[in-house]
Amino acid sequence: MSTRSSFGRSPATIAGLMVVLLASVSISLVAQPANEAREQSAASFGYDRAHEITLTGTIQEVISHPAAGSPVGLHVLVGGSEGLVDAHLGPYMSKETMDALHMGTPVEIVGAMEKVHGTDYLLVRVLMVGGQTITVRSPHGFLRQVQSPNPHRQNQKASGFASSGGAR
Repeated sequence: MSTRSSFGRSPATIAGLMVVLLASVSISLVAQPANEAREQSAASFGYDRAHEITLTGTIQEVISHPAAGSPVGLHVLVGGSEGLVDAHLGPYMSKETMDALHMGTPVEIVGAMEKVHGTDYLLVRVLMVGGQTITVRSPHGFLRQVQSPNPHRQNQKASGFASSGGAR
């Protein structure tokens, strides 16, 4: 009895060819140009601290409900020497911080530009507005729950919560 298939190749040879074929398909799916790889990581909100910039400008518009396809959460359009920049602040801004953001308010922002669905956004890490410094993201770009810039008011809320017996 012969170990050759009807195509004249041994099962081991066919299996070897299959492995080579699958490996080449896998490599072509993983390998992509640098700009496509960067856009893909940006879609998952990658943050490149090595490319952080500091932007100083004036708020032109506050966008609390961004268009579909843009990062979720609060955005401010900031006009400065670089032109108009869409700065993403995320969904965790305190009410006090949101109240401080108005058209014409000067801001200073530290963050990294990222491309999401073909549009550039400044992912804000630190926002300076009205004498307050607000940390929006960790040094690695993870969004943080932003605390009230007024610690006295937070203590009042905390003490009121404790005296009412907590959540029921």
